[in-house]
Amino acid sequence: MARTLDEYLQRSKRANSKEVSAARAVFEQAYGIACQVIELREKHNLTQVELAEKAGLPQAQISRIERGVVSPTSATLGKIAEALGADLRLVERPQPSARSRAVG
Repeated sequence: MARTLDEYLQRSKRANSKEVSAARAVFEQAYGIACQVIELREKHNLTQVELAEKAGLPQAQISRIERGVVSPTSATLGKIAEALGADLRLVERPQPSARSRAVG
């Protein structure tokens, strides 16, 4: 029996299924965006309400993005980036290891 989450994830067929892996990738992407929005918003000493006003978005949408509940559109991200004086960038993902490819 696995003693840690990492051990479980390595051993579990279900956790390594294509469906779960795809869902995990979506979650990780949303979580990464959420962390960046929060970090930049706090760096600029803005509340969610203030950021929403600057970006022309509802505060509830900022909240959903920061909680990772939604994956914002590129247009929404563009508005948030503009309001925060930031750029949107595509960053190359690290290549999966040979072990990861063999499991998937």
